[in-house]
Amino acid sequence: MPESVQGFVQEAGVPFDVFIQSLTEQLDKAQAAMALKARVAKLPLTFAVKDVSLDLRAFVQMVDDDVFLRPSNPGDTEASTIKLTLTTITRTMVEENAIDFKAEAPQFTLREALHGQLSDEDQRRLERIGVRTVEQLSELRQTAGTDVVARLARMPVNRLQQALLAAAAPRVTQVEQAEAGRPGTRVHLQAPGLRAGRIPFVRAAGADVPVIEAHDGRLVLAPHAMQLGLEAEIDFGDGEVAHVPLEAGRLGRWAASAGRAA
Repeated sequence: MPESVQGFVQEAGVPFDVFIQSLTEQLDKAQAAMALKARVAKLPLTFAVKDVSLDLRAFVQMVDDDVFLRPSNPGDTEASTIKLTLTTITRTMVEENAIDFKAEAPQFTLREALHGQLSDEDQRRLERIGVRTVEQLSELRQTAGTDVVARLARMPVNRLQQALLAAAAPRVTQVEQAEAGRPGTRVHLQAPGLRAGRIPFVRAAGADVPVIEAHDGRLVLAPHAMQLGLEAEIDFGDGEVAHVPLEAGRLGRWAASAGRAA
């Protein structure tokens, strides 16, 4: 750890999440030691820690979005009293309540999908309300009003609208090359802007691009060889037009002429 970071942590205290992690790690070690003792000593009965209660005297401060704790010294009278009670939970309970950190392809991260429109602060604001992926942002666009989301995330409405629109743009997830017995290449796209029961109109290089599948927010195209790698125009209807290159990993953008964010 750099000296500057060490000095900052010592001065500000310890991040609250690091404190909790360190405390539970110590309890895990104690539990492992007791399990080892039971196995080696063949004890029919031993003891385990079920609940831990702490009254911690510390100073609490905010540094950006993080809560820091700095233990009080003898004689400090202005420190807060923090009461902590830890109890045991099962692995199933942890898995059911933990955040899903399923990795996205690097090119489909929130920052990349929003074409640099999302600042670090905006990303932290969205993460605080549980939005960490493009898919989650797209789901919000479908299920919640922009005003409500903006209020919860404490983001300006116009900036959130830009983020929601960019997240709904199509993106190429896979390109299947032609194989024996199946002529032509298949281009798979995630298309959050696709409406149920509607097949979009797709063109590239001045010619139509056949649409093989269009459902559940997914598109499968069968472009001609000359269209591969070129930018396709996808008309979803009602003035919603997007452009995306027919290459694996490429992100789309809305056409400015359709009233969308370019």
